[in-house]
Formats: sequence, C-alpha cells, structure tokens
Amino acid sequence: MTKPFKADVLVVKLSGKALTADKALDALFTTLAGSAASAERTRVVLVHGGGVEVDALMRGLGRRIDRIEGLRVSPAEDMAVIAGALAGTCSLKLRGAAQRAGLMPLGLCATDAGIGRVVPADPRLGRVGVIEPGDSAAKRRLQALLDAGFTPVISSVGMDAAGALWNINADDAAVASAALLGAPLIFLSDVPGVLDANKHLFEQLNEEQAETLIAEGVISGGMTVKVRAAFRAAAMTGKPVAAASVFDPMLPNKLASGQLPGTTFTLE
Repeated sequence: MTKPFKADVLVVKLSGKALTADKALDALFTTLAGSAASAERTRVVLVHGGGVEVDALMRGLGRRIDRIEGLRVSPAEDMAVIAGALAGTCSLKLRGAAQRAGLMPLGLCATDAGIGRVVPADPRLGRVGVIEPGDSAAKRRLQALLDAGFTPVISSVGMDAAGALWNINADDAAVASAALLGAPLIFLSDVPGVLDANKHLFEQLNEEQAETLIAEGVISGGMTVKVRAAFRAAAMTGKPVAAASVFDPMLPNKLASGQLPGTTFTLE
C-alpha cells in the first residue's frame, strides 16, 4: 500500500471513456467537493480528453479517423469538429456533473490565460501540439481561480499565438497543469492501472520497468503515451503520480483517505 499523501491542489485527468461513467463521476465529484470543503481544503483541477465523443462525432459526419502511436491525426479541416466535441460537449458534461456535486466549475482550454503554450508535435499528426507549462504569472492566475473557490475544467484543446486551434493530448495537458502548480496527478480511465502480461496490476512501476514492458509490447498504444506522461509529471513535479480506473468502487474512499489508487509511478 502506498503512503497517504496530502496536497493543497490535486490534478485529476479524466479520459474520454471515463466521461461516460455517470454514476462513478458523481461519486468522484462528491468526494472531491468534500475534500475542497474540508479543513485541509484540497482544491482540484480537472483535465479531460474526449476521444469517444470525438470519434462518434467524426463518424457521424463521415470523417476519417487515423492514429499514429496512439495519437489522433488532426488535420486543420477537422479541428472545428474536434474542438467542438472537447471544449464544448465534453467540457459541459463534466462541468454539469461537478456542479451537481457542489463544486464551482469553470471551463478553460489548455492555453487560456497563458497556463500552457502550444508547440507543434510530429507534422504527420497535423494540428497536434505538445503543451508546455506557462510561466509564474500564469501560475498565479490559475492559483487565484482556485483560491476563489473555482474548479478549473481544462479541455485538451489549445490555441497558438495566431488563434489557430490545436489538438493537445489530454495526458500531456494534465502534465502541464500539474507541472505549473507543482501538484500531484491522477490519471483516471476505464482500466485499473498498468497491467502485466497476465493482466495483474502493478501497484508501483519505475521508468526502467515501464520501458521494458513497452519494448515487449505489454504496454502499447494509448497506454504508452499515458505511462511516459506519468513519468514526465513525476520528474517535473516531484509529487505523486498514479493511474487508476474511475470505475473502481473504492476510488472515492481511497482519495478521501489520501491513498493513491491503481498504479503509482516512481522515479526510484
């Protein structure tokens, strides 16, 4: 069992599949609202993807869906659709659930108020960018929102200096937010964490072990992106990083007691 942790701010990244878990999200947000109102006042930043919603909208419009190494190919002509699903439908759904639980959600994209900066990624991916954390002024702006009682809900869409839309991998967006705030990070999806070849959960995983599992194909696709993002977050923040399932019935209790769920990523 991992040691209990305490944090003034916690970054929680929700995958697109996690967004479909209505009852689990209600339980999670109720716990987070309780933590925010407690004596410890752990404030929360939510970062979300929305691949399921994007895929459904793209198919409905007859658009082609391609991925390279787990990352969505995002041509410029598709960005209005992608942004509409992520910053629109998915963001509003999460904000509605957070509001029902008693939180005060505020929708942002990954570059609003300078909290992140877009850097173009692999040109084969089109309008896909890597997000870098903002500067100290951006940290103060985001911290001011938290201090005022807001729960930022950050979508994985960004804009460059010219206002062009970019698709940001949501795991990278979560890392940037955690790095900006120096906060612990928990990735929540529909899987319990990192699994070995026999589908058993790794409670802890170091980077050397992870790269071996990637080379062997045990970790692949989108999980490769998530795992590498987790180790970047651990290195940049020096704080706990974990990956777990939003469907874990014990998740709210674990978070309420300061326990890290799922797989914890360690630099040791």
